[in-house]
Amino acid sequence: MKLKSLSVFAALALAIAVSACQKSSPTRPTDAAAAGATTGSVTDAKLGITITTPIAVSPTDGTTFKYTDQPVTLTIKNAAATGSGTNTYTFQVATDAGFSSVVQTKDSVAEGSGQTAVKLDTLPGPQAKDYFWRARANNGGVAGPFSKGLKFSVGPQVVIQAPTPVSPANGGQASGAQPTLTVNNASITGPVGNVRYTFQISDSSSFGNVLGSATVSQGSGQTSASIDVKLATNGTYFWRAQATDTTNNVTGPFSAVQSFKYVPFDMSQAIIVDSPSDLASWPVTTQITSVTFTGDAFEVDFDRRQGPNKWPEFVPPGWSGGLQYTLGMCVNKDAKQWYCSGVVQFWDGRSLDDTTPPSYVGRNWFYDSRWGPILGYQPADGETVGLFVGSGNLRDGTSFTQASCPRICERSNVAMVTWQNDGFKQYVFSLARSLASVIRR
Repeated sequence: MKLKSLSVFAALALAIAVSACQKSSPTRPTDAAAAGATTGSVTDAKLGITITTPIAVSPTDGTTFKYTDQPVTLTIKNAAATGSGTNTYTFQVATDAGFSSVVQTKDSVAEGSGQTAVKLDTLPGPQAKDYFWRARANNGGVAGPFSKGLKFSVGPQVVIQAPTPVSPANGGQASGAQPTLTVNNASITGPVGNVRYTFQISDSSSFGNVLGSATVSQGSGQTSASIDVKLATNGTYFWRAQATDTTNNVTGPFSAVQSFKYVPFDMSQAIIVDSPSDLASWPVTTQITSVTFTGDAFEVDFDRRQGPNKWPEFVPPGWSGGLQYTLGMCVNKDAKQWYCSGVVQFWDGRSLDDTTPPSYVGRNWFYDSRWGPILGYQPADGETVGLFVGSGNLRDGTSFTQASCPRICERSNVAMVTWQNDGFKQYVFSLARSLASVIRR
């Protein structure tokens, strides 16, 4: 009989010598006989093929894997055989040390150089589980003895569901310099670790072009994130979110995609200070036509200030003359919350520049406790603010609402402008009214 090599022959000779006193050489070794894996080799008397036991390399006995470490790779040091063919290997994984419950078999695995390895299929969760593995060589139709079964464990599976979008609702609106997105937290099973959420905004529902994203730690019940992204006024955009357990390296699916319209400011989301509390719901019957910064004042014009359809005057209690409208401002304090207040009262014919120098707003507009959270608030150069007008007396107007309106309760839109503390800048929303304003000057 021709041996594969002298080194193989030497190894076989030693293995046979060791095992000769332990067992006879059956024609075909059985799995049951090999379960203990104490045999060094097996010889098929009919075919004259002797095969030694491969040596388990990894995972070593008692190794523990996270569920996400899968697929597990089994590695053995190659067996020796006297057959003329090439060795192949059989790997088994069972849930018991006796291998009566085999859950995976990898058969006919080609022999590697010195060592042979095979990747298992993912072992099922969700609970932590102990497994046992072993391997044997095959040559010329003869199956060698199995290696000793070694134990390894796979940790429980962490399963993350998609979070549920809350706001902005599908087809709704988002406002503010940094739109805020909110989800109900994802349902998670398994030993959860550190969970973070990634929010994305795109200009398409396919998210082929992500305009901005933010990743934040999970909140209590709900998680929100503000995304610093430049969006077009009244543009339609899309958002989604997903949760990741960074401890276990598990990421869940994205939430359903929601569309929204970007409106830089929404008065219904603002806190009204020192003016009627329901100001946001008043009918919008006029539009801001121009805003002009001069350094000495900021002039705000609108299309019902003059002309046949102008807002009428009325005499508020304690006044000796009439009052037509109140000029107000909305500011986004700390880029977290909008506040709006009507401050400067105008009668018919009062000059538009009777406001205040823009750099004096903090001291001349919001100068006492009536303005509470925005007391002394001074917009910075380049800050986005909203300017509006409301009919009648909005200042100190906390005693009435639309339902108890003393005469006419209407307002304009809120014109969003970039604040200028010094210098000239003009925003034109209606060319005809703007030209009239310039001519008057």
